[in-house]
Amino acid sequence: MPLNPFRSKILWILFLLVGVAIAGFLVFGGVRSPEKFSYGERAVLKVLGPVSKTASFLGLGLRKFWEHYIFLVHVKEKNEELQRKLMALEAELVRTKEIELENKRLRKLLKLAEQFPEAHPVAARVIGRPMGSWQGVIIIDRGLNDNILPEMPVLAYTDEGLGAVVGQVVAVERHYAKVLLLTDPSFAVDALVQRSRERGLLRGQGRELCLLDYVPAEADVRENDLVITSGMDALFPKGLLLGTVIHIYPGRSKGLFRMVEVRPAVNFSKLEEVLVLLRVRLR
Repeated sequence: MPLNPFRSKILWILFLLVGVAIAGFLVFGGVRSPEKFSYGERAVLKVLGPVSKTASFLGLGLRKFWEHYIFLVHVKEKNEELQRKLMALEAELVRTKEIELENKRLRKLLKLAEQFPEAHPVAARVIGRPMGSWQGVIIIDRGLNDNILPEMPVLAYTDEGLGAVVGQVVAVERHYAKVLLLTDPSFAVDALVQRSRERGLLRGQGRELCLLDYVPAEADVRENDLVITSGMDALFPKGLLLGTVIHIYPGRSKGLFRMVEVRPAVNFSKLEEVLVLLRVRLR
């Protein structure tokens, strides 16, 4: 027999009230003190506790992973910034050191220039060297605009502050000049052994050595003697340092003469600045 619609509604409301009562009992029933769980809380935690715990663990893990990732990104960016600053500081340190070294060299060059006030010396930088080591020339950054002409003497300083011969100007442009080095085979200068005043002709050998030629076989020449310009070639002032005797060939190499090997006073491989004498007064 079908139920009366009114009776069905009454039954549905009763079931709903019973359900609410049971749920209320489960949630709030048996609460004796705030420190204890109710029956309902226990039932809910038993069913949903593992799920909630897993979700909480995963959420915490994801949050920690994200925080760690963000931290690493920040560390990487900070590290890159520090690297850039370090490179900039290192570059600045290199520039400062170069300026300091250049100032020391220029001060020495200035002291050398003070020894030749009447020659109106011009300082120049070495800006070029030929690829072939047999080519005894360099290029400097001064030329016709600085009153530099061919055959003008070119000097450098030594560690002792003395003027040493580099070579002579052989070609000139407006802003540049080519200098023939002391070691080139086509270079020659009248020379003296400083200690004994023996004369000879210093010639380049196409390498880092020179020969003092036309020295009499009986001449008083010894190893470690200093060789200087004589001032008798109408080119270089007297008393400029040329080099040091390192070897004396035994016997007579050329009739009445013997040859003497000389190491130049200038280290051409490290030459960076030179001094050009515009006017030479021979003494």
